[in-house]
Amino acid sequence: MAKLTFAKETESQNQHTKKKQKILIVDDDQAIHDITNMALESMSFSDFEIEIYSAYSASEAKKILNAHEDIALAMIDVVMETPEAGLELVNYIRHELQNNFIRLIVRTGQANDFPPMHVIQHYDINDFKEKTELTLERLYTSIRTSIQQYGQLIELQHKYEETYRQMTTDTLTSLPNRIKLIEDFSKKINQTLILIDIIGFSHINETNGYAAGDHVLKTLGHFLTSNYSDIYKVYHLNNDVFALVTDKEHLDNLPHHVEKIKKDISKFSIVTDTLNIHIETTIGVAYQTEDDVLQKAELALKEARNLGRNQIKFYSNDLKVIQQINNTNHWSPIIKHVLENNDIMAYAQAIYDLRNNSIDKYELLVRIKYKEEIYSPHHFIEAAKNSGQVYNIFKFMFEEGCKQASKTGYKFSINLTANEFYNEGLIEFIESTIDIYAVDPKLLSLEILESAAITHTDEIKDVILKIHEIGLEFIVDDFGVQCSNFAQTGFLPLTTLKIDGSFIENIDTSEDSKIIVKTIQTFAKEKGLKVIAEFVSNQSIYDEIMELGIEYAQGYYLAMPVPVEDIQ
Repeated sequence: MAKLTFAKETESQNQHTKKKQKILIVDDDQAIHDITNMALESMSFSDFEIEIYSAYSASEAKKILNAHEDIALAMIDVVMETPEAGLELVNYIRHELQNNFIRLIVRTGQANDFPPMHVIQHYDINDFKEKTELTLERLYTSIRTSIQQYGQLIELQHKYEETYRQMTTDTLTSLPNRIKLIEDFSKKINQTLILIDIIGFSHINETNGYAAGDHVLKTLGHFLTSNYSDIYKVYHLNNDVFALVTDKEHLDNLPHHVEKIKKDISKFSIVTDTLNIHIETTIGVAYQTEDDVLQKAELALKEARNLGRNQIKFYSNDLKVIQQINNTNHWSPIIKHVLENNDIMAYAQAIYDLRNNSIDKYELLVRIKYKEEIYSPHHFIEAAKNSGQVYNIFKFMFEEGCKQASKTGYKFSINLTANEFYNEGLIEFIESTIDIYAVDPKLLSLEILESAAITHTDEIKDVILKIHEIGLEFIVDDFGVQCSNFAQTGFLPLTTLKIDGSFIENIDTSEDSKIIVKTIQTFAKEKGLKVIAEFVSNQSIYDEIMELGIEYAQGYYLAMPVPVEDIQ
């Protein structure tokens, strides 16, 4: 084996070194090497110089190819240690080495034994030449063309690699991103995934600025990489979520290990001239599963968030969030069916004025009929929210309220979730339905559910004010559960507070509930608001609310829900 380097010194070359391109000559005939080397020595290329490697057999060529992955061109004889050694070498290069960049020119002195068309069709080569036809000019052209093609392929590969790197790398932390995580999971099974969510990251951005938030993310990414990269690969999935992944088959006491990671992060301080932060996290974990590891870890993380701050949750089939998904999958088509087939019904439950034991109004409660069974909202309302069908339920119930109020002159309240305020057609629907049934809007009230959310945007507040201008009253349902309930009474047109049933149902046995109810009652009187106690289910509870001076109540002890057509 011989290695020769030819380079022509020129003035321009002294100023700028040309790139070396490697050429491999594979032939068992020394004369072919000598002639080729002499020809190459006489050639001059303006934009590169050549470095020649010589092999006298296919096996010798394999060693050179394994040692030098950047050979640009190989000129290969067919018949060497075996009749088809050169063609077998071509297959080795393309299939075993998986090198599709190197340009391959097959040269043979037995063209009759190896028809060019056959060789070109069955072997991944770039040219086929008889040794006798490779004149100096043709050799020069073949080499120059092959080197240019090789350079173009390498340039395309570099561009692809850079594009791939940008696609799979988070620009801020320089960590692999969600796309890379999904790709890595597609290649392996039985991996452990830990999702780490920064608590209150949006608050960091809002109070300290986005530059501070970026610094927190970069610093935490560096912390995770420095401390856990010996076991885990670290990813940055989105703004506030990082991931740790390992394919180790067994991690001793994984819950303890995850708890330690959480504690390590909580002890880690991020301090600058304007920043001093201890990071709190919520963590979801899925491990040693055959598929859907990312989805399972995200479900565990969602469950952990629902449980509160600083929680860790491991995926299992009994997660509440999975039950919610299953519940939605079960009820969503049923709800669609009953809406289309008019199997949805309005029930009414009386709300009493305890001062004179008379009915003040009725709350409309939705029911659906499916397979001869009547179902209450407890079964399906969350599924309706999750599947985007709760607005259609509201429209049915509001129309029933208008119809019954117009017919009877009674007052009716209809439940409305915060999400429905975002529907662009809400106000128009309310106005048109009132007009259709020629009902006095003062007979109608809207009970706002999810009351903690109604003050989050000015958009919702504006819609509430416009509906109030039509003449409808507003009742805040589940009052007392969220602290924001008290604050929102100051700038929303509310007339009534309905105390959350969890405080009423045990007011006769819980001193804390009694104190909370009494506080709400005192607050409401100061604000000039009515108070309704719901879930009044027995005489003992009734006596307690009467003693506190609550003037309105509803519950099974006072009246059961009945079909709206049956109210007296």
